[in-house]
Amino acid sequence: MTLMNLLLQGAFAAYLLAFSAYLLHLFWRRPFLGRLAFGLVISGFALQSLCLGLRWSAAGFLPVTNLFGTQFFFSWALAATYLYFEIRYRIQSAGLFVLGCNLALLLSVLPRNPALPPLIPALDTPLFTLHVSLSFFGYAFFAMAFSLGVLYLLQRRLDSPRLPDLALLRKLNEESIFLGFCLFTLCMVFGSIWAYIAWGYYFSWNIKAVWSSLVWLYFGGMCHAKFVRRWQGGVYAWLSIAGFGVVLFTYLGIGLLLSSNHPLG
Repeated sequence: MTLMNLLLQGAFAAYLLAFSAYLLHLFWRRPFLGRLAFGLVISGFALQSLCLGLRWSAAGFLPVTNLFGTQFFFSWALAATYLYFEIRYRIQSAGLFVLGCNLALLLSVLPRNPALPPLIPALDTPLFTLHVSLSFFGYAFFAMAFSLGVLYLLQRRLDSPRLPDLALLRKLNEESIFLGFCLFTLCMVFGSIWAYIAWGYYFSWNIKAVWSSLVWLYFGGMCHAKFVRRWQGGVYAWLSIAGFGVVLFTYLGIGLLLSSNHPLG
C-alpha cells in the first residue's frame, strides 16, 4: 500500500472518529468530547493536506483531472470550510452534518483509481488552478449552507438546547451562501479569462458552462433576495437545500449522465 493510500485512509478514519465523537457530544454534553472531535478533524485535515501535497508534487499541477481527484479536492475544501466555521463560531456538534457529507465523499473516493492523468496543454496555466480551486471552495460553502439549512429546519421543529439557536444558524447559513457566491464569482471570472486565452472566447455554450452559469445565477438570486426581499430563516434554508441539488447536478450529474466538451467533464 502506498503512502498516499495510507494517508487517505488515515484521514477517513480520523473524520469517522470525529463524527462519532460529535455524535456522542450531541447526546452526552461533555466538553472533552467536543475538544476531542475538533482535534480529530484537525488531524484528518492535516493527513489529507499532506496527501494532496504529495499528489500535487508528483503530478506537477493541481491533481483534479479525474473523478478521484475532484472528489478528493472537494472533500479537502469541505473540511477546510468546516474548520473555518468551527474556529470562528465554535459550532461543535453542528458539524455532524457537514462531516457526514465529507465522509460520503471520501467513502466514494477510496475504491477509485488514484492515478494521475496527464494535464492537457490548454489546462497548463495558473488560471486553471485558480478556476478549479475557487470552484470547489464555492461548492464547499454551498455544501456547508446545505448542512446548516437542514440543521435550521430541524432546530425550528425540535427547539433543542443541544443544537445552536436559530439566530446563529440563520447567520451561518447566510454567510455560507454569500462567501460561496463570492468565490464562485471569482471562479467564473478566471474561467472566462482562461477560456479566452486557450480558445479565443470567454464563454461557450457547452452544458457544463451553462449549468455553472445557472449555479451562479441561483445563488446570486439568493443573495439578492436576502437583501431586497428579506427572505430569511426557513425560506432561505429550503433554498440552500435546493441549491445544493443544483450544485451536485452541475458537478456530478452532467459528467455521469450527459456528455460535455468541458475540459473537466
